[in-house]
Amino acid sequence: MDPFGDFVELRQRRAIGWVRRDLAALGLGPFFAELAPLPGAKGRGGVGLLTVGGVPLVVRPFRRGGALGKLLRDRYASPRRARDELALLAALRHEGVPVVVPVAAVAERIGAFWRLRLCTEQLAEAQPAPAFLAASPALRRAAAAAIGTVVQLAFAAGLRHPDLHPDNVLCSARGDKVRAVLVDLDRGTLARPLPAADRDAMLVRMQRYVERHRARMAAVPTRGETMRFLRALFADRGERHAAWRRLADQLRASLRARGWFRRRR
Repeated sequence: MDPFGDFVELRQRRAIGWVRRDLAALGLGPFFAELAPLPGAKGRGGVGLLTVGGVPLVVRPFRRGGALGKLLRDRYASPRRARDELALLAALRHEGVPVVVPVAAVAERIGAFWRLRLCTEQLAEAQPAPAFLAASPALRRAAAAAIGTVVQLAFAAGLRHPDLHPDNVLCSARGDKVRAVLVDLDRGTLARPLPAADRDAMLVRMQRYVERHRARMAAVPTRGETMRFLRALFADRGERHAAWRRLADQLRASLRARGWFRRRR
């Protein structure tokens, strides 16, 4: 089964897109409409809301970071990056990994470049993990377990992501349980089986994100919550504690290599 088979490629004048089959008859125009603001949205792309064919969507315009961001901003050489993320989300859903529901990847040609958008179904009342932890203290332990489960499933499917961090996880309450899904997987790829070194590198990056941004994060996981998260990845207690020590050593080395300790002083 082709996980990307539910999408139709559309071409209209200076635009191209891959749209979920049930909305393809609407064409590409509705996906380029002006966005309503999304309160609490993360990221640099100006994430917003849009309704297409009665389906509430979260739309993420692609924007570059780093040195290229200042020069090229939202301009890309091809539509490939948006299409690749749509295909990745479809593949992960096919593998049973909880991710936001992909609806469309669209691109509009502006001169020699393209402007890209990724559209996914809006999750009612879902919040990025740090905001959810702050807003739902009684569900923090359940959230830590749910986040660990979704990350474990993603790793089992072979997800390799260059910038996985807590804001890539959306959480919502389901009674006394928590549902966690992954979002914003730009530049992610699948490589199964996932090497243990790649898994550890992503876990270290997640913790490095917490260390670097803890002053502005709505909530920071406690040691107990972190161990509950790791329980989903390392079922054996001894293996879990060994992973804790190994990842802590790698985190210190990573922060030291980037001179972060010196900048804190």
